[in-house]
Amino acid sequence: MSSDLNSVTRALVSCDLCGAADTEAVCQLRDCMFETTDETFQLVRCKRCGLLYLNPRPALDDLGRYYRDDYAPFARRGISARAKSLTFRREVAELWPMLAPPSRVIDIGCATGELLHAVQARGNPNVLGIEPSSGAAAIARQRWRLEVLTGTLEAAELPAASIDVALLSHTAEHLPSPSTTFAELNRVLKPGGTVVLWVPNAASFAAQLLGDWWIGYDAPRHFYAYTPATLAQLLQRQSFAIRSIHHEWIGLEWSWALRLWVRDRWPNSPLNPALAALHPLLTAAFTPITAFSAVARRGGRMRIIARKVR
Repeated sequence: MSSDLNSVTRALVSCDLCGAADTEAVCQLRDCMFETTDETFQLVRCKRCGLLYLNPRPALDDLGRYYRDDYAPFARRGISARAKSLTFRREVAELWPMLAPPSRVIDIGCATGELLHAVQARGNPNVLGIEPSSGAAAIARQRWRLEVLTGTLEAAELPAASIDVALLSHTAEHLPSPSTTFAELNRVLKPGGTVVLWVPNAASFAAQLLGDWWIGYDAPRHFYAYTPATLAQLLQRQSFAIRSIHHEWIGLEWSWALRLWVRDRWPNSPLNPALAALHPLLTAAFTPITAFSAVARRGGRMRIIARKVR
């Protein structure tokens, strides 16, 4: 693990949702997942609207150091890659009535393009990816022959009212300014256009029980941690209305929490590679907990479908 405290710039920010600067500290977070740094990061809650966010947070120019080459969305292999591909195909099948041709579909933060490829492979070639990582964008173009723009939605300057459906698969928590991005989404979507986003749920049982080990925080890559209430506020302020919230059943957060806890306490233990090898089985073993959480509408990961209302 590297320690580069003196070379990292931190930026204080106001609440992106309501603009207030009055916060309360929630907890101190570390990069438990990828161990790119020894730094700690403060999670705060806005006293006015309840939004959870990192403050201060790394300056945008410093973010690259926290995304290793094996960052999961860019480097899935083996069983993990096959499981994610299956998940994407299942999601696309379920959402197909809105994704089918002639819909123009964009994937914001498309990583290496697996979700967009699933849309394309099912029968809609009218797709576009947007991805800040030049390396991930290049993989998406080469592997799947997708049209992918490197950068952000705001920088892409797409024509107004040119998109039918926007997908954001675990992207919203990374955005420097969600309000700005969703305002731009409103501009580029056609009247009645749809946004589908997948995000961790900071009001979940997993977040409450796992604490610092909950991968939904994933500091410092995740700038925001949403609850259904704060996400509803964000969407409503940018003229979107939530149509549905689906709580996922996958036990990923619990299996990762176990692995991170063991790795932190016994860094050199043979348990660590053993738990890594057993990760898919552990994830399945935790399914009863996540199923109960989903039924109680307190699942750790949510899929939200929202529609542009004006």
